[in-house]
Amino acid sequence: MRPTAALASLAALVPLLLAASACSKESDRAADRTTASASPSAEATDPPSTTSTTTGSAGTGAFPGYGPQDYTYELEVLCYCPQVGTVEVVVRDGEVTEATSLDGPTAGRSAPDFARLTIDEIIAMANDPQVAKTRVDWPEGQDHPDAVMLDRIAQGVDDEVTYTIKNVRVGVTG
Repeated sequence: MRPTAALASLAALVPLLLAASACSKESDRAADRTTASASPSAEATDPPSTTSTTTGSAGTGAFPGYGPQDYTYELEVLCYCPQVGTVEVVVRDGEVTEATSLDGPTAGRSAPDFARLTIDEIIAMANDPQVAKTRVDWPEGQDHPDAVMLDRIAQGVDDEVTYTIKNVRVGVTG
C-alpha cells in the first residue's frame, strides 16, 4: 500500500473510532459505577436483599409510579447520544421546570430534552410495552429505582439507554 493510500485510510478511520469512543460513557463516575456493578466481585460483596433487579419484557406495568410531585434529583443518561454529563433535574407539580448539566462538556448549560425527565417518566418507559427489554435496579424499601436500562428494539443497534437516578431530594426544588 502506498503511503498516501495508508494515510487516507487512517484519516477515514480516526473519526469513526473517536465517535464510537466518545459515546461509550456519560461521565467517568458513571463508567466507574457501571464497571463495578458488572463485575462478579462487586455483586458478591453487595447484600442480596438490598436491591431488586428485574430483567425481562417491558410493558408489564410491574413498576409503580413515583409519588412525590416536588423534588430535585441527579440524572445520568448513558446512550448513543450527545454527552451531557450529570444533570440536576428540578421537578415541580410533577413537571420538569429546570434541568442543568453539572459536569461534562455542557456543564452549566440547560440539558437537552432527552435528559429533562421526571422519575415517573423514566418508570413509564420501563413499563412501555413497545420496549423490547428492560432491567430495573430498585433497592428494597426505596420509592424509586436507582437505574433503568432499556433495549428499545430487539436486535437493534445503538438503541439502548440507561438512566441512573441519584441524590433524590424530596421537596427541594431549586
